[in-house]
Amino acid sequence: MARMQEFDTSKALGDARRVFWDKGFEATSITDLEMATGLGRSSIYNGFGSKRGLFDAVIQDYMDTVLRPRLKQLHGSSQSNDGISTYLRSLSTDLAKASEQTANRGCLLMNTAAGIAGNDEALRLLIDGYQIELRDGVADALRSMDPSQSDSLVLARARIVAGLAMSALLLARLNLTEALATLEAAEGQVREWLPETPRVP
Repeated sequence: MARMQEFDTSKALGDARRVFWDKGFEATSITDLEMATGLGRSSIYNGFGSKRGLFDAVIQDYMDTVLRPRLKQLHGSSQSNDGISTYLRSLSTDLAKASEQTANRGCLLMNTAAGIAGNDEALRLLIDGYQIELRDGVADALRSMDPSQSDSLVLARARIVAGLAMSALLLARLNLTEALATLEAAEGQVREWLPETPRVP
């Protein structure tokens, strides 16, 4: 009979996330994870299968609880560039807040992209999928902003904004000031795309 899991999965993932975020996957040891989570080695292996299994669960939890809720701000915007501005500003706020609470760690997903994902097909596909979600969310907001835009123009502009946002997430670990400036530049570019309001005679 399989043993019942006797720990709080959500807490374990949060504790493990901090270690992976600080040290990266490869430099994190099982001992590090035992100390951070308070779990024994057997609990980690029984609950997640391996260090990689725990890391995959951490990444999925990070996407579901941190990244995807932010993407919802891009959808269903009915007025001008509110959806994109809200997304970019919330991203700036979260990056700045995180840097006040601890040393700059940037984005766990982008750190992974710059690390092991280049040689790991499963992680590469997961990160590429998130980038597509971000691009499509921006495109949705752009269409709400100006329904007269052609599909090709919407896609080109969405790639610009999504690319700047992803760059800022990667930059945040190295240079928070430049990351925030990149997000501000992205918002400024979106404002330039706003259709002109007809003048009232």
